[in-house]
Amino acid sequence: MIRMAVWCSFLALVLCPGVLAGCSEADEPPSAAAGTTAAPAGGMGSTATAPLPAATATPVAGVCPPNPDPAPPGAAVVNQPLPNAPVTSPLVVTGMVEAFEATFQAQLLDAQANQLAHVVGMAQQGQVLSPFSVTLTFQVSGPTPGCLRIYQQSAKDGSDTKIVLVPVVLLP
Repeated sequence: MIRMAVWCSFLALVLCPGVLAGCSEADEPPSAAAGTTAAPAGGMGSTATAPLPAATATPVAGVCPPNPDPAPPGAAVVNQPLPNAPVTSPLVVTGMVEAFEATFQAQLLDAQANQLAHVVGMAQQGQVLSPFSVTLTFQVSGPTPGCLRIYQQSAKDGSDTKIVLVPVVLLP
């Protein structure tokens, strides 16, 4: 039961909240506090109880394209913005990433996969899970479904790898 809750929380925060249709509070064991789950505290394998953030907007279904190369667990995590959050420009994105030479990409797409913003980001350290913060600037005329992509480019062939997708609602 706890594994299901942890897995559901992971999917909600890292991949795409649309896959959570089968997850519910009923998956939580009776002894667990409502709205909490095990989350990494300081390193791989350690756990602590942390509150789950509440969704701040109606889920944006189908905005993020299919993910051809999802980031493995522990390789990239977006802490802000939360999935389906309404966001304004400039958008500050924070999280943790394990990136070769500390370099990664951040991209903001609209529902038609048009690029609205792109930056090359630097984590604090390379080759280890390390904090990052990047700012994306965009313009929209009204509420617009969007998809934040955090990814790395393969040194081998230039393809996008270790991709994290976060659906958001872009506001003017």
